[in-house]
Amino acid sequence: MNKFSFQSKVNLDINKVFDWHKKTFALERLTPPWDFVKVSNRHFINSSPLINGGSIEIKQRIFPLINLRWKLIHQDYSENKKFTDLMLKGPFKFWRHEHIFNERNLETTIQDEIQYETYLSNNFLNSYIKNKLNKSFEFRHKILKRDLNDENLNEDDDKYVLIIGGSGLVGSHLIPLLNSLNYKIIHLKFSSNENEKFITHDFYRLSWNPYKNHYPKIPNEIIKKIRFAINLSGENILGLATKSKKKLILESRIKSTDSLKNFLISNKIKLECVIHASATGFYGDNSDKVNDENSKKGSGFLSDTTEEWEHHQNKFIDIADRVINLRIGAVISRKGGFLKNILLPYNLKLGIGINSNNYISYISIEDLCRSISYLMKNINIKGVVNAVSPSPIKLIDIFKEISLIKKPIIKFNIPSNIIRKVSDDVAKELIFSNQYILPSKLIGSNFNFLHKTFMDSLEYEFGVEKK
Repeated sequence: MNKFSFQSKVNLDINKVFDWHKKTFALERLTPPWDFVKVSNRHFINSSPLINGGSIEIKQRIFPLINLRWKLIHQDYSENKKFTDLMLKGPFKFWRHEHIFNERNLETTIQDEIQYETYLSNNFLNSYIKNKLNKSFEFRHKILKRDLNDENLNEDDDKYVLIIGGSGLVGSHLIPLLNSLNYKIIHLKFSSNENEKFITHDFYRLSWNPYKNHYPKIPNEIIKKIRFAINLSGENILGLATKSKKKLILESRIKSTDSLKNFLISNKIKLECVIHASATGFYGDNSDKVNDENSKKGSGFLSDTTEEWEHHQNKFIDIADRVINLRIGAVISRKGGFLKNILLPYNLKLGIGINSNNYISYISIEDLCRSISYLMKNINIKGVVNAVSPSPIKLIDIFKEISLIKKPIIKFNIPSNIIRKVSDDVAKELIFSNQYILPSKLIGSNFNFLHKTFMDSLEYEFGVEKK
């Protein structure tokens, strides 16, 4: 039987540390981006995780189109002391993960003890597994400590956040973060099944269809506890920009935004703050300008769409103390969007670049979601906020920095004029618009970017050690 152990300490009492592990989305929050783990099913006892007999099923991608499936059952639960995850089904012959907690002088020791047995045993495989585990648990404990000591940690156990569009790239990262920061979540999930529900002690999922004039009802005891709303809904702008696609891009944003407002009004919900996802496409192609929140509108489909979208967002001013239009740049995440598409040839060891010196304004998925939690608590910020890193990068340099991480066997650059000829107008706006955009409001309010550069974002996604 093989054994792996990892231990660290947190300067907090054991109640807070143990309670953190009882969050519905603790596993998602702790999972490193390079492990590609997705929870496919949960079974809770009394709507609470970790209780004996509860179980969780996960899917772990190891290669494109190849997934490992796990089913783990929770055992040996003892409040503020321990709990155990035992593998019922999975890639190992045996797997048992024991979480142990001890406190001394208001300092909590967290100890992970794993016993496992593989179907094939050799020194190389055992060394590989232990190295992977060590890298993952270093990340897990780092995230745990940071979230428990985050200045944006919510001290009110009864504050709810309403989220629409929570199943997409940003929402699937944001929900675990807010849950980690002690917010309770109400997720309005697009569904044609009006009776779909999933409820735990800190999470409430309801079905919602913005194309119907039917709005789910929230229990009265929860309504007064909903303080924030996050609107992330809208058709993905990636894809062939046909006339019907463009129409769907605009209509999906307008319909979901208006439907959210009607839902809030129907449930008589008054908010402290509503944060709407918007886009840096508002600025268009500003070749010779540095843009911030005071810059004027550009031209093009994305700019026009963003202007109309924000017009509908600003109608929330009568039901929210603050309305924020969060103009998001290219989101850096291996799980979707901008970076995932660029990485496709690199995964085959082909380093394809584009010779273009236009600037791209981007933000890591972690900093984007942290900026949302920051804006929720900072009562002095409202209106337009640029969600971008403070260091825009040239398109040609993006490929150079990815090559440093991925180390392709073959590298070649494609002239930008060739890509322009085969791209539709929306793709040209996304790829070749020169956008040097600064997050002046976040910088001015001293928001702490964890990933200030593009390389910082890549190192987070790939788990690369800083030298």
